[in-house]
Amino acid sequence: MRVADYMTSEPVSVTEDMTMKDAVELLRQHRIRHLPVVQGRVLVGIVSDRDIRKASPSLLSGVDMSEYEEVLGNTPISRVMTREPFTVTADTELRDAVQLILDKRVGALPVVNGKELIGIFTDSHGLSVLVKMLSHVPQQT
Repeated sequence: MRVADYMTSEPVSVTEDMTMKDAVELLRQHRIRHLPVVQGRVLVGIVSDRDIRKASPSLLSGVDMSEYEEVLGNTPISRVMTREPFTVTADTELRDAVQLILDKRVGALPVVNGKELIGIFTDSHGLSVLVKMLSHVPQQT
C-alpha cells in the first residue's frame, strides 16, 4: 500500500504572506488541522492549528478581543509556520509514512513530487486505514 492510495490530493493550502486569521478561517471552514504553505505549487512549510494557538495571545491574560483579532490579522503565516517539514512522496509505503508520523510526532506529512505539493497524508488517514484493515479481521467472541 502506498501513500497515494490514501492521501488527500490537492489539499487546501496557504501562502507565507497570508495571516493567521486567514489560516484559522480555512481550518474551520474545511474542518482540518494542517495547512501546507506554498509559493506557487512549491512547498515551503506547514502550519497547524496548534502552531497558531501557540502564537496567539491568550484571552485569559487580559488581552481584549480587539487586540486578539489584531494579532491574528497582522501576523503572517511565515512567522509561525514550520519550515522544511517532514515530507513523503506518493510512492512512499504506507507503513513508512505512518512510522514517520509516530517517530517525529507530527500530525501531517505533505506529499511532494520533487518540491511540488501534490497532497497531504495525515494521522487521520493512517487511522482510517487501520479501521479498514480491522474491519476485515473476524471479531473474537
